[in-house]
Amino acid sequence: MSRVRGRLTDRRSWRFWAAVTLAGAAAVYVGVSEARQAASAARLPALPDLSRQPPALRAHVTEADRAARAHPTSAEAVGALCLAYHADLLYDQAERCYAVAEQLSGFAWRWTYYRALAQGARGDADGLAAGLRRVVARAPRFSPAWWQLGEMEFKAGRDNRADEAWRRVLALPEPARPAPSAGSPARLAVAPISAYATLGLARLAMAQGHADRAREMLEKTTATAPRFGPAFRLLGSAYAALGRADEAARAVRMADRSPAYDPYVDPMIDDLVRESRSSTFLLQQAASADVSTNGAWREYLIRRALEFDPDNTDALYELASLLRILRRYDEALPLLDRYHRLVPGDFQALADTGRCLSGLQRFAEAEGVLRRALEGSDDANTRFDLGLVLDRVGRFAESVAEYQRALDRNPNHRDALNNLGVAFARQGRLKEAARQFEHLAAIEPDNADAHTNLGAIFLTQGADARAEREFAAALDISPDHALAREGMRKLKR
Repeated sequence: MSRVRGRLTDRRSWRFWAAVTLAGAAAVYVGVSEARQAASAARLPALPDLSRQPPALRAHVTEADRAARAHPTSAEAVGALCLAYHADLLYDQAERCYAVAEQLSGFAWRWTYYRALAQGARGDADGLAAGLRRVVARAPRFSPAWWQLGEMEFKAGRDNRADEAWRRVLALPEPARPAPSAGSPARLAVAPISAYATLGLARLAMAQGHADRAREMLEKTTATAPRFGPAFRLLGSAYAALGRADEAARAVRMADRSPAYDPYVDPMIDDLVRESRSSTFLLQQAASADVSTNGAWREYLIRRALEFDPDNTDALYELASLLRILRRYDEALPLLDRYHRLVPGDFQALADTGRCLSGLQRFAEAEGVLRRALEGSDDANTRFDLGLVLDRVGRFAESVAEYQRALDRNPNHRDALNNLGVAFARQGRLKEAARQFEHLAAIEPDNADAHTNLGAIFLTQGADARAEREFAAALDISPDHALAREGMRKLKR
């Protein structure tokens, strides 16, 4: 019996000491884990002074910081804080934060890439270049990094490295783009990344004196990306260097009709844009989006800027201007009224109000507003718009005078030249009308309407050969131009 009690006592003792040992180990683990958590949290950048920032931005960064400090060893939680800092233009904090995210993630290239972009935004060209080299070493199929590296090497005068980087882009597929989220339109690319890389190679060829090589590359690029304005502009330079003046002029006109330089749509930059609560960053991105290609995206960004910073007058005016350009005058007017209350002395905005009223056919109101705008800013555009209003209400002599005043201020005002030519033709002043259309065709040779109107004047004057030449020019520019076709039919009767 005593042996049984002894065995029972030994077992209880063993269990007791095992429990004590396990509890001690758990306490040590918890202590080490807490120490590691505290050490990781201490490496995160301190919150900057956000007192002057809009509430939405303050809340965005503060919440991301709270979540990261709750999980300071999580690369995703810390990375989300880095993205918030970056997207809200807090580059110093973003760069320090990305360094932590890199280490936590085992140096995943995504955080290295964003860190390099943040360094570039701060003006650290060496940091950007070094970061991009690390990215392409770890993610050699990520073409945006190769393209940006080519840009950096070209600017630094390292032509061979730039050439290598851009040629790597040509061998890679177009990167996948994130699907648009609910309420967020897709951002469309004016040209694929290969077109931007080819543009870089053509710039390099031009810099080295190889204009014909540049021409060959750019002709192929403009054929596959017909709205890529920078390629047409450089093609014009290549033609000019080769002594092909007519082709150079045609390429430059194509560039003028295409979107201005639209930065390459990097899908990872898009993620930053969607993350941002900074009205400054959102407006910067909106300004780089061409209206004809990305009007919906541009509107989305400006509206987000206003959502996060409701009293931002730049955002108010930008949204009103965009809606006016899109002829959504009824939506633009309340925004302009709100803008006027905040910036009462802006005569350009007052003229925009007059343009919206004119677009809504509220001509009497438009006239009064435009005349008030002219008291503070007597420019060609406002004179033209006043002339248009007077034209619409049948006050033709006054409208002609305003078109002429617009041309006094800007002799190449295209709309004023056209409308003045139409007004002269309506009054039977055909020689004067012809002069306006000839001037317009001279400054804008690819204007099919100018050639058609000039052809109509010559047809009325009985100058059939000259009329045929102008109608043919119009149809060469726009084969389906109905009025030019009708003019040709009249000549053949």
